[in-house]
Amino acid sequence: MKLITNQQVAELINTSDAIGAMRDAFAGIGQGAQQARMRTSAGPVMMSSMGALLPAAGIAGYKVYTTINGKFHFVTVLFSTEDGRPLAAIESDTMTGLRTAAATAVAADHLARQDVATLAVIGTGVQAHSHVPALLAVRKFKEILIAGRSGQQQFAEKVTQQTGIPARAVSLDEAAQGGDVVVTVTRSATPLFSGELLQTGAFVAAVGASKGNLRELDDRAIARANALVVEWKPQAQQEAGDLLLCQPGTFAWDQVWELGQIVDGSSTYQRQPDDLVIYKAIGVGLEDIALSGLVYRRACERFGW
Repeated sequence: MKLITNQQVAELINTSDAIGAMRDAFAGIGQGAQQARMRTSAGPVMMSSMGALLPAAGIAGYKVYTTINGKFHFVTVLFSTEDGRPLAAIESDTMTGLRTAAATAVAADHLARQDVATLAVIGTGVQAHSHVPALLAVRKFKEILIAGRSGQQQFAEKVTQQTGIPARAVSLDEAAQGGDVVVTVTRSATPLFSGELLQTGAFVAAVGASKGNLRELDDRAIARANALVVEWKPQAQQEAGDLLLCQPGTFAWDQVWELGQIVDGSSTYQRQPDDLVIYKAIGVGLEDIALSGLVYRRACERFGW
């Protein structure tokens, strides 16, 4: 069994690779199986795990991680589905940032209008930084709005410098109102803005809240949505606080699509220009194991394993 470090992951794959891996994973989601996230706590320490079996790719595995004082450390263990042997243990901090943003990019590529002009990012942490290049890989933007509770001016300056696209710091409400694509990547436990502010025709990716008692979007945003999309409904029904905390009657689960259905064309949803589309992400094992498989294959090629 091999060990692949965060530094090696960064050298082996990039944002474009991750988007391709997520696109393939969701297109073939019906060929494998997933296990929903499990969390165990002892005092201030939480340990979580989630996994997937992907026989078509010859791999299976689990991502295991700790959460202590809001800090995360991730490791993925990968196995062969041919003979069951362990293939690699992969430090997955770098990879987790890539896979989450890449999945959002896949959703945006299928669900955002082609003529978008303004990207609004609410949040200034690791995931916010990962989402900007991922979304720029699937849509062209003329302006980027950055909102957050701290660091938004520095983030906006960095985005402008790195991308050449004008970015500016704005309030939460301005970001919600101004974005053709709005991405929320915060740790907020309560709605960030009124859903009434969202533009008709916008694509909204709510990515930050991954527990059933946390939410970034309010009932009005959810009620206005012409389409609601999640990564995997069984896990969303346990953890998607943006949906679980809604008042009864705000939406119906039988009208919620899975991203795999959107990618493989099995959904009946056809986007209209004025539709407000919401993608609620929580992170699923399919994403981690699919991207881990790519990292492992690249490592084998690079290091002659």
